Amino acid sequence: MQIIHTWQEAKEIIELKGGAITVGNFDGVHMGHEQVLAETNGHAQAVGGPTIVVTFEPHPRAVLFPEEAPRRLCHVQERMQHLQKAGVDAVLLLEFTHELAGWSADKFSRKLHDTFTFKHMHVGYDFAFGHDRQGHIDDLRLLGDATNFTVTEASAFEMLGAVVSSSRIRSAVEAADFDMAAKLLGRDYAIAGTVLHGDKRGRQMNFPTANIDVADLAHPPVGIYAVHANIDDQHWHGAAYLGYRPTFNGRTLLLETHLLDVNPDIYDQCLNVSFVERIREDRTYAGHADLATQIAKDCQAARTILDAD
Repeated sequence: MQIIHTWQEAKEIIELKGGAITVGNFDGVHMGHEQVLAETNGHAQAVGGPTIVVTFEPHPRAVLFPEEAPRRLCHVQERMQHLQKAGVDAVLLLEFTHELAGWSADKFSRKLHDTFTFKHMHVGYDFAFGHDRQGHIDDLRLLGDATNFTVTEASAFEMLGAVVSSSRIRSAVEAADFDMAAKLLGRDYAIAGTVLHGDKRGRQMNFPTANIDVADLAHPPVGIYAVHANIDDQHWHGAAYLGYRPTFNGRTLLLETHLLDVNPDIYDQCLNVSFVERIREDRTYAGHADLATQIAKDCQAARTILDAD
């Protein structure tokens, strides 16, 4: 899958012409997105061209309404990986700016077609685009009639009594309802990130941890969790702490994962941590000894949960 960052770069790639295209944020690349992508793949095959996705970083609301910006379900690198798994041929990953937000719907849609000369455009059921989201599917159909492309709209994808959406998945994650989140995502809910070099307090207590900065990601409540962890095809069981480390007056939200019965050197590698079950809430302890005793109990609880999983 090709990842392209500018209109000009995209326009110069001849093999990306004449296919099918879809546009969206695709945060989490959940089951509803999977439906749109699969249908776009089908349209691309029908017209004999590539499948193109246009998406944005950062999230438009983070630029336009920063105080209301949703926490993301995954980092942009993971979004690209999930799009690739969905069979997409190329992604135009545009930087979302105030300038781009000011483009009219007509300007944006004409720029898309001028860049890719696609034969078909497939959009989600709630698709809107352009300045103040004033453009809708009827506008695309008018342009398509004038410039020789067709337009279809995906139906809303419902599961368990409601439409699948990124906001619904965030709510499930924030409630630590990992079963629901997994069903809506089509895979286990996970947080992934580069393993950081920390202060090694866990190692001093014989419980070394792999630490990930949660940053702007959606996340469950602070506390202790039984987790699966992996790097590529290496898989481990683990007990993870998500929180601010109140015992040590911490201020940064971290995910600290202790891999059970192994201690691989995984600094600076991308660790994927899948949440299975919450063990307990976060607490403050008097010192290292009390905390180490509790961590041992947490690890045993995680083993019990994961052995039965």
